Amino acid sequence: MSLWREIIERKIATLHDSGVDKRMDLAQALRRFVRPGMKINPVTMQSRPTAAMHELCRQFAGKTPGFEFISSSLSGSYLQLVHLGLIKKAVVSFAGEGYPTPGPSPVIRWAFDRGEPFEIENWSMLTISQRLMAGALGVPFLTTRSIVGSTMAEENAAAGSYAEIDDPFNPGRKQGVVRAYNPDVTFLHAWAADKSGNALCFPPYQENIYGALAARSGVVLTAHKIVSTDFIRRHSHLVRIPGEVVLSVSEAPFGSHPYGNFSQGIPELRPYANDYPFMRAHREAQNSKEQYDAWIDEWILKVGNQDAYVAKLGRKKIDALYRAAEPDSWREELEDFAPELDAQRVAGPIEVMIIQAAREIARRIETQGYRTVLSGVGQATLMCWLAAHQLREQGIEFALMAETGMYGFDPRPSDPFLVNYRNLPTCRMLTDVFEALGLHSCGAMNACLATVGAGQIDKFGNINSTRTSSGQFIVGSGGANDIVTAARETVVVVAQRKPAFVERVDYITSPGSKVRCVISTMGRFEKDAGDELVLTAYFTVDGRSREEIVAGIRERCGWELKVAEPLEVLEPPTAAELALLRVFDPERFFLGKATSNA
Repeated sequence: MSLWREIIERKIATLHDSGVDKRMDLAQALRRFVRPGMKINPVTMQSRPTAAMHELCRQFAGKTPGFEFISSSLSGSYLQLVHLGLIKKAVVSFAGEGYPTPGPSPVIRWAFDRGEPFEIENWSMLTISQRLMAGALGVPFLTTRSIVGSTMAEENAAAGSYAEIDDPFNPGRKQGVVRAYNPDVTFLHAWAADKSGNALCFPPYQENIYGALAARSGVVLTAHKIVSTDFIRRHSHLVRIPGEVVLSVSEAPFGSHPYGNFSQGIPELRPYANDYPFMRAHREAQNSKEQYDAWIDEWILKVGNQDAYVAKLGRKKIDALYRAAEPDSWREELEDFAPELDAQRVAGPIEVMIIQAAREIARRIETQGYRTVLSGVGQATLMCWLAAHQLREQGIEFALMAETGMYGFDPRPSDPFLVNYRNLPTCRMLTDVFEALGLHSCGAMNACLATVGAGQIDKFGNINSTRTSSGQFIVGSGGANDIVTAARETVVVVAQRKPAFVERVDYITSPGSKVRCVISTMGRFEKDAGDELVLTAYFTVDGRSREEIVAGIRERCGWELKVAEPLEVLEPPTAAELALLRVFDPERFFLGKATSNA
């Protein structure tokens, strides 16, 4: 055999697998690579590195490591780090609880009340990803459309992390920029990885892997399953992490629990859903410090490792999570609510608000030609889902989007959670925060309508979901600022209460310049020529005159309300609209208490 043929057979014919073996027990990996004072980034994708966060709690409980934490959210399985006093500073877009409804967490309040060093640096979901992307690119900053005109911009400019600079290509115009952020170490949970750390992850990617690529030390990687490099090559289109940036690889089955892990088309990687009962129990445990201490002891500190955690969950629980991730599992769940859904109940005020908002969205899509709708969570989600069905009957199509990277999905009943795992297989595209909020909603071909809720709104449409006048923290922006800033216009839903409708918001989370319409539980408000919200329509109330209804709206409004003439009367919900709405939220997480029978 000639020399060159011999070389081919000996050196080239067989694919080379890296000889580097980074497999390591998770506890050993954290002892080796994590040190006090580090900037840490648990990567929040559709899976979370929960197993790694639990091990971090075990190793540093009772100590004060003073970590700086950056991620798109500080919620759920990350709150234990706060309660144990491990985080000195959190750079986040959201801090609180997300399930079953978004809201403040007592854990955050307790941390502020303790008087120990703990602070939250407020950003939006997209700007968190942009800061990490800049760090990964090795550039000092990245341009952004988000947070301009918000209180976040003022705070972060003062801290030196945000600026508005002269646009070099458009004299006289300003451009917002965010400072690059480089974590010291990143934690990421993947579906599968080989021994060298090449890791396969399924979309949607939410904040994506920019923090992993920006990390100064590298990635502490956990994987549901460690596989061969040949398996990785066969699915290389789903590989998001190259082994060269990985410090260690630890097998951690169900390492995202109580969060699920979506997959499609790979039989070896069977998807499992969010564990909603577990998530509810975790939220209920926050009713008191003593209860939460006990919960952390039971599920983290007294559980030796991930294998013991999975054993504690039990086979029955895991089988239920597998079943819940199947696309048609909503059918049997919905049957459990059949008696309540069959009851003929009159519409409650929240239901009326959502249905009227859905009609308004449908009207604006039809007249303005919007092709996409980007919704916030809860009621803002449900009204978009109703509008989609209403317009389909008229032959009008638009794409539903969610900030995590879901595009063109067809919402399934039974679960109103925006990132419901049954919605994922219905998506026409799965991507990330950067594309959903930075490209498809506000890019060069912007034809997007936004919908959000509000904790507080003023007469100019400015929205507050961050901080009250007394300094009490609410939850932060999440993707709300990005959504409102990005889209062509925004429709807001908010219950009609005087504390919610104020002359001036206490904190501008989302500027109101693109808020054109607000639907409350009593009527519709739209902007006039002076950009002030004016009452343009009201909902009928049995036994009450127009004058009485308008007087009631004024009483629940914190500014001198203008009333348009003529004032439109909005038709009540139909039985079909109510039935469709209720199958999307049969547990009434967002619909409020059920009314009496009709």
